[in-house]
Parts: sequence; structure tokens; C-alpha cells
Amino acid sequence: MNTARFAPRYQQLADQLREGIASGRYAFGERLPSETKLCRQHGVSRGTVVKAFEILVADGLAVRKQGAGTFVARVSLKREPGRLMSFSDTVAAQGKRAGQRLISLTQATSEQRNSVGLFEPATALTRLRMVDGVTTSLHASIIPDVVVESFSEQHAAQMRDTESSDFSLYCAFEAAGFMIVRATEQVSTRLASAQEIVTLSLPDPTAVMVVTRHSYDGDDRLIEATEAVYQSGHYSYEINLLQSNLHAVPFKARNPDS
Repeated sequence: MNTARFAPRYQQLADQLREGIASGRYAFGERLPSETKLCRQHGVSRGTVVKAFEILVADGLAVRKQGAGTFVARVSLKREPGRLMSFSDTVAAQGKRAGQRLISLTQATSEQRNSVGLFEPATALTRLRMVDGVTTSLHASIIPDVVVESFSEQHAAQMRDTESSDFSLYCAFEAAGFMIVRATEQVSTRLASAQEIVTLSLPDPTAVMVVTRHSYDGDDRLIEATEAVYQSGHYSYEINLLQSNLHAVPFKARNPDS
């Protein structure tokens, strides 16, 4: 097993299965190898396999189905409207770990800039975003060059990192003195493009959820425009609704003798 040699055997097995889920070897909804098969493959007891599965279940990566086995769970990012949070903060708030893999970092074309209402030199940043090592979405961001050029050396290096990292644009903005105070966000659905199908390893055709966000600072200047494409089921949007014609009615104590 490719893990720390001194870790308990069940932890080593859990880490190896986790890597298989993160790499896509075990896809959402797929049954993980049976306890008998894992015992035979790794020379461990059934109790060791059960503990490994319990770790995956506790981490939200797997679900146990009585009499059927253990299956890969869907990693879902839950959002509540009205709360301005970055992808990294949203993931962290759910007790999970955010990650990224750089796809491209180029100079934005005039068409890309104009499409988001930005008429100055800008950078186009495209990343795969992950939750606990599992790829959930593709984020394409347009950022004014004046903002990118203000990033610290550490944040600039993290942004260019081609491996998975914990880079957060919002953290880089804040450190550079650009505080995001408001954002507009639109959620829609469509069929995935050919590039998205390849990048996210999706079947063709596949419906995806698209979240478009424009973020502004205190001077109402556009700091970032991002189109985030989520695999179906990896994103949920929760809204609490109230009837508009309901009015608060003062509480009136009732006389039990009346």
C-alpha cells in the first residue's frame, strides 16, 4: 500500500480506497470491492476492512447498503443563497477539504473580457476544483491584470501551481487589498460542452449545473467573473421561502377560563 508504513492497516486500506475514488477508478454509485476480495488482496482481516469502510462512510465518501455492499457516495457542495463565500470557504464550512488543479493560465482575449463587461487587460484562469480529492467542477475565471499583479509571491506561485493545492482566489484578493463586498450569481443548467465532457470525464451527453458569479469590491469594481460548471448532483442550492402575504401577528395570551 502506498501510505505511511506505520499507519494502522485499516487506515492504509482506507487511504488506498480514497485514492481510488479521487482518481476516478471508483466512480459515483459504483460498488467498492467486497470485504472478501479486499481481505484476499491485502492479506487483512474482515475487521480491518470493516474499519476502513467506516472511515470512508464517516468522511462522506461511501455509503453502506445492507445486503448489497459499500458504494461510492456523491460529493455534493451545498450552497445557501445570501451568503457570500468562496468555494474554499464553502467546502471548509462543510468539514471538507478544497483543492484545485490548474488547467490553464493565459491572457484573456477581448471576447472573454467583453463577455463579462470588462474592458481592460485581464487574466483567464481555468481550474478543476475538488472536494476531499474528488473532482466536482470546472471553474473559468476572468480577473483584471491590475488585480493579479498585486498578488503576493506566495499567492502568485500557488495560482500557477499545476498540482492540487489549497489556493483560494478570495484569500489572494484580500491579501492584495481587494475586499469582495458583493457578488451577483446566476444558476442555470445546460448540456456539457465537448471540452467539459473530456475535462470532467463525463458521459456524452450530460447535463451540468452552471454557476456564474461576478464579484465586486467596495468601489463597485469588478474583481472577478467566474463560470463554474458542476457535474450533475455535485451542487445543491437551498432556499427558504416565505409567503409574501403573511404578516406577523402579535401573540395574545388566551384566558383558560374564557
